[in-house]
Amino acid sequence: MSAKLIAAALAKAKQGVTYSPKDGAVCPWCGAVRIPVTSSPKWDGGIKVRYHKCKADGCLLAKMGQGVKSIQGE
Repeated sequence: MSAKLIAAALAKAKQGVTYSPKDGAVCPWCGAVRIPVTSSPKWDGGIKVRYHKCKADGCLLAKMGQGVKSIQGE
């Protein structure tokens, strides 16, 4: 596995995704929908941040155990 591929996957995870009440968070690497929430701190000033981990087979982020941040506004 190339270092460039790993760096790209980590950058996408760090950038984060938008959380949808309907669809949840989508993995920025493999596109899996409703990736499981691992942590959900309280709302902060109209913003809800959640942390997820993709469990999809073959997903590079899942293989690395890398978390993904999602953000939901009011």
